[in-house]
Amino acid sequence: MIDRSIPYFNIIMRCDRILPMEIKLPEGYSIRPYQPGDEAAWADLEYAAGEFTDREAALKLFTERYLAEPSLTDRIFFAVAPDGTIAGSAIAWAHDPRDMGLRALHWVVVAEAHQRKGLGKALCQTCLRLFRREDNALPVYLHTQPWSWKAILLYIKLGFKLQPQDTFYTYENQYAQAMETLKGIVTPEQYAKMEANSAFVAADFDPAALKWNEAGLIPAIAQDAATGEVLMLAWMNQESLRLTMESGFATYYSRSRKQLWLKGETSGHTQRVIRLSYDCDGDAILMQVNQIGPACHTGKKTCFHNPVMAGEMPATADILNTIEATILDRIANPKPGSYTNYLLDKGAEKICKKVGEEATETVIAAMKSDADGLAGEAADLLYHLAVLLAQQGVAMQDVWAVLKKRHT
Repeated sequence: MIDRSIPYFNIIMRCDRILPMEIKLPEGYSIRPYQPGDEAAWADLEYAAGEFTDREAALKLFTERYLAEPSLTDRIFFAVAPDGTIAGSAIAWAHDPRDMGLRALHWVVVAEAHQRKGLGKALCQTCLRLFRREDNALPVYLHTQPWSWKAILLYIKLGFKLQPQDTFYTYENQYAQAMETLKGIVTPEQYAKMEANSAFVAADFDPAALKWNEAGLIPAIAQDAATGEVLMLAWMNQESLRLTMESGFATYYSRSRKQLWLKGETSGHTQRVIRLSYDCDGDAILMQVNQIGPACHTGKKTCFHNPVMAGEMPATADILNTIEATILDRIANPKPGSYTNYLLDKGAEKICKKVGEEATETVIAAMKSDADGLAGEAADLLYHLAVLLAQQGVAMQDVWAVLKKRHT
């Protein structure tokens, strides 16, 4: 039951990348999508939890918002108890009229009689799995409040971070007031966890300290945060820099149109800024971004696609991303005679057998102190492992994220 005696302030949370997860349910429980008639159970759940002052208001919202768009009902999940009653619900909301790639985890609720069984976590994970399958490059948001402080700790475990500045839809971000309220409710250890899982706040600095040109502009370079590839160069004025820092999305100034422009506002190819810094002379800005879609208006991934000097670049770990891209292309566009397609056609059992064989050969090469052979066998192992990951729908970046989480 929601404690309405606690002051209400909007809390915005965001998950930037969903890691693979195992969903565990108590014996006899299951999770399924919406079925006709579930709206009544949903209204009962939300009313009992205190989200609505009367049951009819809950039923009205569900009917008008979700049943009005049949495609949304596939994104509404219900936990079902062993006796067939509805025990909880969560919604993977993806209604986005501006087509900006906004998705949100909504209306997570578990009936009091079925709490402390892990149902809330399982429902959230079910929604996140759906989002992960659709596009794991897009962030997932959620809105909560100090009333639901216990849920905040669950969301943190699922990979969400509290947002001091970012928001979505029409919510006002009230991070400072919410954190002050939470400080008086939770234990010092819990509050420290919430602080540690708050997104980075832009450092205070005076934009006037930068060297703006005579037109009041400064060049801004966008770089892919995941690969390091330089994507584009555009211009900013002080207002576009301020908007970029406040929203977390790259906003530039168009010299030809003489106006601000939010990258991806019309195309949907947004740039969410991960890190922003300026150079030693203060006359250029560098942003590491999460690029959605191509950065260039031509449809190319990067604007820098016209080589003049085209020497061979050194081999780096980025080759694994290239291999992954090739494997994914083979899945989407099979190529006759392709060994990768041969493995994919044979399925997981064959691919797993090859991974086992290559792992054994790698061990044998190491036991023989055969350094050259070891490099070759390790390359074979990594390739076959990459095929297995792609066949199972696990992105390389998911593996990197798990490694980072374990070693930071």
